[in-house]
Amino acid sequence: MLVYVAATCVLWALSGGLAIGAGLGLAAGSVSPRLPWRTFSGAAITLTRGVPTSLLVVTAGIISIRIPPQRWLPDPFPGTATGSAPVAWAVLIALALGSTGHLAVIFRTAYTGLGRARLDQSAVLGLGARRRIVMLGREAAATAVPPTGARLVHHLHNTAFAALFPVTELFGWIENNANATFDVVRYATAGAAVYVVLSGLIWAAFRVLELWLDRSGALPPARSRRPVLATGAPR
Repeated sequence: MLVYVAATCVLWALSGGLAIGAGLGLAAGSVSPRLPWRTFSGAAITLTRGVPTSLLVVTAGIISIRIPPQRWLPDPFPGTATGSAPVAWAVLIALALGSTGHLAVIFRTAYTGLGRARLDQSAVLGLGARRRIVMLGREAAATAVPPTGARLVHHLHNTAFAALFPVTELFGWIENNANATFDVVRYATAGAAVYVVLSGLIWAAFRVLELWLDRSGALPPARSRRPVLATGAPR
């Protein structure tokens, strides 16, 4: 069973990391001053949010299952046959696309939620692009981390779609053993317990990150964030 859990963790980590990277890129593009980037990013966000992840996975699997094994392609998926590596990678990319649009909206909302005044203020401080991105990213993270954690828990559950193809993972283990032994309750209960544990670990990790951001001062003090009237007095 451990190999199936490990494969699920690999699928989740790789596809989730890819989704976060792509989501950050689309979020940045959607607020870009350049119209082509905004148009492309907006269309990509709408597409990846609107198409069901199951359809993305099925399409990717059907296309990739016809691809012969490639020697140059690494196979980091425990328990999955080397010849199925192209399918596993295609499913991984499809899983990432299924969460990309959702994460992009989370990141964009956290960024714009800082407020126009704060964004303009950071622009006139004379900071380099890297320092400005780090500063704003740190502040926006306090808002983005909780929903990102929730989305990645859901992303873990989406890895079950990989069972539609010859990719070893937890849901496939549940399905195969339940069909082979007809002891559905036993294997469904065991699988559900493992999913709950993995989901809890993801939640706990992001909760620790939330607390760290709060204690490390990711946000300025509440008083300094209050809007100021024309007289200069706090509202």
